[in-house]
Amino acid sequence: MTDTHDASSGFTKRHAVPIIALSSLMISCNGLFLRSIDTATPWQVIFSRQISFSLAVLMVLAFQKRSGFFKLFRQSGWLGLIGGISLSMANASLILSISYTTVANTLFILSVCPLITAVFGRIFLKEKIETMTIVAILVSMAGIAMMLWEGFFQGFLFGNIVAIVCALCFSMFVIFLRMGKDRDMMPSSVIGGFLAAFIGLAGSGVDYLGPSRDFAICFIWGAGVICLVHFLFVYGSRHLPGAEIMLITLIEFTLGPTWVWLVFDEKPGPMILLGGSVVLGSVFIRSLFLMRRRRIYDAFEKK
Repeated sequence: MTDTHDASSGFTKRHAVPIIALSSLMISCNGLFLRSIDTATPWQVIFSRQISFSLAVLMVLAFQKRSGFFKLFRQSGWLGLIGGISLSMANASLILSISYTTVANTLFILSVCPLITAVFGRIFLKEKIETMTIVAILVSMAGIAMMLWEGFFQGFLFGNIVAIVCALCFSMFVIFLRMGKDRDMMPSSVIGGFLAAFIGLAGSGVDYLGPSRDFAICFIWGAGVICLVHFLFVYGSRHLPGAEIMLITLIEFTLGPTWVWLVFDEKPGPMILLGGSVVLGSVFIRSLFLMRRRRIYDAFEKK
């Protein structure tokens, strides 16, 4: 019985790594999709992308749960609702940030989400913060300060600040997910998607996109890529420790700026690259530290 379980567990973990890596690779194309938009405003993009995503996830859940579909939403409770609110603000601010600054700026700032989550975990869940995490936070703050400084002179300050808001909101969403680990929190993603769509619709003055090339891009982006990424990440993250997930998802933050650099010649400035390298480096080293500590702990437990 034990051997069978271990083999199954090993099989699951072995496949979780490429699943998380694939989801990170796909989500790294966010900048490419947004830069491919011709005439639509950021608010129209928010509405079209999020309504497409929400309807797609809703259809998948309805097919999966069938008779238990409405019960799923009731069980998510208030955590599902406020988690959805946090996610809606994160989704809307992501599009706004990339629209008003470079993709590199946005993604480098968003890479501090694991560190912000650690701080929120201490505040709301009374979790301990390791010394290494504190050091990583301080180093990352220096890196972000470099990016904000250059952004101020290049006219990207608003987009950079919105990226910080996005990181705060997404980190808070993760905290709500952890608070609701005893229930299925997938409804919060649907709620967040529809609320973000409402934000986009209100921001556009109810001037939504009709059938067009831009809407087709948003539809493929939301109902196809983001929806698939969502389910891949949810599945893969169940079978990997947080430190390994953080390490793998750095793919998004390094490849995202690279794609728009290669396709649209969007070159980040020297201070952006330096600050981004500082942030990514601090998150990378912290992830390695946490992985090493976990392996030592697991080895000790086996003895």
